[in-house]
This record gives sequence, C-alpha cells and structure tokens, in this order.
Amino acid sequence: MRTVLPVAFLFCINIAFAQTGKFYSVKVGEVPNEVLPIEAMYLLPHFTAGTAFMRDGSSAAEKFNYNFLLDEMHFITAGGDTLAISEPLLLKSVVIDSMVFYYDKGYVRQIFERHNYKLALKQQMVQVADKTRGAYDAASGASSIKTYGIINNNGQIYQLQVKKDVFFREVISFYFSDAFNHFLKASKKNFMTVFPKEDLSKYLKQHKVNFNNEADLKALLQFCAE
Repeated sequence: MRTVLPVAFLFCINIAFAQTGKFYSVKVGEVPNEVLPIEAMYLLPHFTAGTAFMRDGSSAAEKFNYNFLLDEMHFITAGGDTLAISEPLLLKSVVIDSMVFYYDKGYVRQIFERHNYKLALKQQMVQVADKTRGAYDAASGASSIKTYGIINNNGQIYQLQVKKDVFFREVISFYFSDAFNHFLKASKKNFMTVFPKEDLSKYLKQHKVNFNNEADLKALLQFCAE
C-alpha cells in the first residue's frame, strides 16, 4: 500500500533564480513567499523525484523540494498541488536524488558520514530588520537578524506580511549528529559534550578548527568517530 504523507496545504507560490549571500528586498505589506524568487526559497530549481522514509518503516515516493524560507519539505501531488509534510517528526529521512535530509527541530542536509555520526548543513533565509545597507553590501541591521516564520493552526498556513521594508539573505550553518541521529550545532562546546574530552582536547590543540568551515568539520568528525 502506498504511504500517504501527512500534509499541510499551501497557498499558491510565485517562483522565479540568484546567488548565495545576495540580498532580496521585500516591501512593507508584501508576503515573502509570494514575492521572493525560487533561489531564495527552494534548494532545487525544480521539484525532483525522491523518497520519504517514515519511522514506522513505510515510505512514499514523490517529487520533493526543500523550502528553506519556511524550513519545510514540499512535494507535488499527482494532481499538481504543492503540499508540505505537516508532521516531520514521523520522518526517518527524505532522500532526493543523492541528497539526504533529516528532521530534528528543523531540516538539515547530510554532507558527510563516518560510522554512526553525520555532518550536515542547514540552509536558512533570514530577515535583516534594517533595510539600510552599510559598506561592502553588509546589512547595518545584521545584529537584529531573525528568521521569517509562519503560523500553522490546524493545518492552515497563514502567510505573514512584513511590517516594513526589509531584506532577506541566505545563511548556512553546520550541524553534527550523535550516534542516535540527534543533531547539534557545530561548536567546540557541543563536540566536547558528545565526544571524549581528553582526545578531542588534544586534537583541538594541534589543529586550528573553524567551526564554520566544511573541510575542518569533516576532518574533526572523522577523528572523533574513529
């Protein structure tokens, strides 16, 4: 029997493409997920065949795309409707092409695995409260960054309008899992919590680790997982 995914119904979305780190303007009264282009909302330019694996052992094959503006996994039904998985805690993972996603208080995408441990990244579109930009294209309101959100009440999604002119920009952060697929933000404190402190302390004294650098984190996790 084909698995039926738990869903939340979505309003129509206008989609259209740019680059990581670029600022996107949203004017007062506009709804971000109606006016932002596809590259500011979706990981992939097109919905792509994938499989959602559930914790009860069942699975569902659909065309998926990760919406990092809303932090939701969307899929296209046979009737052409765009829906969101409304109960992501029921998911074990979602595989789209060669990409693997996990849900743990939000979606993360696996980029490295060593034994039972994984390194993942989280892609977010965050709101910069102050529209005024300073030198070198940096937002002067960066200290007040917050994530754009939605209100989901009994499966109904209410789109939120911005209350003043704002900018959105993409932010990438890294996470790693413990042996039970619980993901933590990649930081010295969290690594020291999960792995033996003595061995890790020696490694960190011998290697300068940038916890925002993918290569450094892969090498660190490989050492910790041995």
